[in-house]
Amino acid sequence: MRRIVAVAFVLALVSGCSSGPATYHPPAQPVRDGESALTNKDATVGEVAYSVIGITTQITTVVGSHGTWEPKGQYVRVRLMIVNKGRDRHQFDPGQQILVAGDGRTYTEDPDATQISRSPAGVEDIARQELIAFDLWFDIPKTTTPKALRIVGDNSDSNLGAQLSGGKASKNNTADIPLS
Repeated sequence: MRRIVAVAFVLALVSGCSSGPATYHPPAQPVRDGESALTNKDATVGEVAYSVIGITTQITTVVGSHGTWEPKGQYVRVRLMIVNKGRDRHQFDPGQQILVAGDGRTYTEDPDATQISRSPAGVEDIARQELIAFDLWFDIPKTTTPKALRIVGDNSDSNLGAQLSGGKASKNNTADIPLS
């Protein structure tokens, strides 16, 4: 009987330990008016993970505390979450991100909408193990459908050996995240 209890205890202990590392569960945010929440829209460049968590299309104006601006076509707002999984800081430049349309044309982030909405502009340092989320704004033709967000990221490696040799965590510094 003791042997059965001991075996059951060991099995319970082993099965409890094999569940993997604990994870954070960020608090839920309400989806904004007109926004579509997206799940499983992820990519990794180097040691940084990117997730598109929402998209809004057909925005006719951006309003901020210091201005209002209308697009030439439509604004598309992409909600992006970034997690630095490395040991060192990594850089992210919102102005380098590209919206890929269904017809293959590409669009860069709109600086006017970015400034007016007070979204990050300029190179952002992402600290080790930091999670941040913000919006990217694009001005695209009214009849154009967004297909993907092309991430242009920092593919450097925080591994000391890689740093000494100038190595990268990955060969490519771009990744496309589908938006539908």
